[in-house]
Amino acid sequence: MKCQNIKREKTNKMQNKTNIRTFAVLAVLLLTGFSNSLSAQTFDQARDYAFNGEREKAREICRKILSQGFNSDVALLMGRTYAWDGMYDSARVVLQNVLVHRPGNMEAYDALSDVEFWADNNEKAIEYCDEALKIEPESQSFTLKKARILYSEEKYDNAVSVLEDFLQNNSGNGEIIKKLDEYRLESLKNKIRLVYTYDHFNSEFNRDPWHMVALSYGRKTKLGTVIARVNYINRFNDNGMQIEMDAYPKISENNYAYLNYGYSANTLFPKNRFGFEWYHNFPKAWEGSLGMRYLDFSSSGVDIYTATIGKYVGNYWISLRSYVTPDSSGTSVSGALSMRRYFSDSEDYIGLKLSYGVSPDDNRKPIDSEKNLTLKTRSVRVEYNHIFKKIWIVSAGFNLGNEQLQPGDYSGYYSFDIGFSRLF
Repeated sequence: MKCQNIKREKTNKMQNKTNIRTFAVLAVLLLTGFSNSLSAQTFDQARDYAFNGEREKAREICRKILSQGFNSDVALLMGRTYAWDGMYDSARVVLQNVLVHRPGNMEAYDALSDVEFWADNNEKAIEYCDEALKIEPESQSFTLKKARILYSEEKYDNAVSVLEDFLQNNSGNGEIIKKLDEYRLESLKNKIRLVYTYDHFNSEFNRDPWHMVALSYGRKTKLGTVIARVNYINRFNDNGMQIEMDAYPKISENNYAYLNYGYSANTLFPKNRFGFEWYHNFPKAWEGSLGMRYLDFSSSGVDIYTATIGKYVGNYWISLRSYVTPDSSGTSVSGALSMRRYFSDSEDYIGLKLSYGVSPDDNRKPIDSEKNLTLKTRSVRVEYNHIFKKIWIVSAGFNLGNEQLQPGDYSGYYSFDIGFSRLF
């Protein structure tokens, strides 16, 4: 009997110990879960404070969380708040500690490069970009950041080289291509271009081919790009000349405009032409524009309204442009769908263009009268553009279509153009 009691006591003690252990494990799990939940909650609060401008409150919460153990997200937020307040030494200490605990952390390199750039220590900022690019050579964000830093120091050739090297290894990229166009114009501010166009019609109305030559000179200025151009045309056994000026003033980081004026004393061109368009770069590589053209003929003037929408999709640029011409006899509408496939440079691409109706911007066929705006036209165009030795550009295009030469007279046609440009 005594032995049985002893066994019962031992069994009860073991069960008690098991219960205590189970309770302890459950308590630890509950507390850990509660602690993690609290930590997540307070990090969200810290982030809200940081983005609402109450950065000291955000840092207080970050310190409490970090006192319980290292958390890279918390440390990055804390370092960013120091940087936003201009406390660059404190930001460096916190962010460099992230790299100690998490070597190769790309967000830490991103934040540290910002800190050094804001602190006017561009050489160190570029070093952080280079470290990040060693880990991810295909990183678009660090490539752009490095190029922007070099550009801010007016090291235009170096900035262009960074973008060109990226495109050599990563093919076409919308944002990189746009920046390369912008930076290259600072590196090579001048451009001379010569284009010849030949048109042939399958019509008794017009057996003679048309010829056009355009010579232009463009220069990048502080206000934007300015282009002067002379257009010479020969058609219907007559010659005509037009002078034009284009300007692309930059309004802000994501906005620029297009301005145009042309004059001719010959009836093959409008006497005066004006153009205005506003362009805006939207997020996710979208671009749109709104504008108008005015053509002044000897008998009347015509208002034409235009709009575009375009987007970079990987290596491709796709855009749609429309023209609307109100008239007392009815409104005419024309448009074009354009696609380009970029390769290793912003000046290296092939393109396809499908058009319907008459375009007031088509230099191949200058509009010489108001009635020509309503002529029906359909065409397809393929084009090629390539840059050699970073300063020479050759372009070629071929058009095939059907159009009205005058009301009731249709003709198939083909045309080709070839152009040469020199950057300097």
